[in-house]
Amino acid sequence: MAKTFKNTIVIAMGGSLLIPDSIDISFLKQLKEMMKTLIDQNYQVALVIGGGKYCRHYQNAAREFNNVNDLDLDWIGIKTIHLNCELVIRSFSDLDVHENIVLKPVDIMGIEKPLIVVGAWEPGCSSDTDAVEIAENLNASRIINFSNTSHVYSEDPNNNSEAEKFETLSWEEYRKLIPSEWTPGLSAPFDPVASKIAQEKGITVAILGASIENLENYLNGEKFEGTIIS
Repeated sequence: MAKTFKNTIVIAMGGSLLIPDSIDISFLKQLKEMMKTLIDQNYQVALVIGGGKYCRHYQNAAREFNNVNDLDLDWIGIKTIHLNCELVIRSFSDLDVHENIVLKPVDIMGIEKPLIVVGAWEPGCSSDTDAVEIAENLNASRIINFSNTSHVYSEDPNNNSEAEKFETLSWEEYRKLIPSEWTPGLSAPFDPVASKIAQEKGITVAILGASIENLENYLNGEKFEGTIIS
C-alpha cells in the first residue's frame, strides 16, 4: 500500500545558501533540523538544489578558453549541482532520505521516502526548471524558491537602493522584469525557462530569503517576507 503524506512540498534551494564563500555548516545543520521537523509532520519534501557561487566560479574559469561554449558551461553547472546534492544526502543520511540523487523528474514517481534530493539533468536551464518539472510529477501546485534573494525587485537593489520591492506579481508582470532567454550562470530569482512553464501550468512560486524561520512562517501560514508569483 502506497504511503500517504499530509502534503508535498517542492523547495528549490539556491546553491549559494549552502556554499556562499565556503560551506555553511551552520545553515546545513539548520536545514537538516527543519527537514526532520517536516518529516515528523508527515510531509514529503522534494529538495531541488542549485549550483550557486561555486558553479559560477567554475564557469567563469572555463569562459577563459575560446573552445568552451554554452553547452559546456551548463554541464559544468550540472556537475556542480550533483556535488552539492551528494553533500546534502550524505549529511542527512540519518533522516528518512532517498539514498540517490533524483536526476530526471520522471524518476521521482513512486518514491515513498519523505525526503528526496533532486539534482539537474539537462542543459539549457537552471535548477528552477527542474523544480517545476518535479512539481508537475508530484502534482504540487506551488514551489518555494529559497535563496539569498528575499524578494523580487524592479531592478537589482545592489545597484539601485530605490528599486521597488514586490510582495505579489503575476507571471506576466514577473517575466517582464527578467531576461526572456536562458544563459549559463544567469542570476534571476526564477529562471525564464522555468517561469514560462510555471505560468503555463498554473504553478505558484514563493520567493523567500535565506532565513529558516521565514520559510517556516510561510509553511505555517504566518507572516513572512517574500514575493508570491502566480
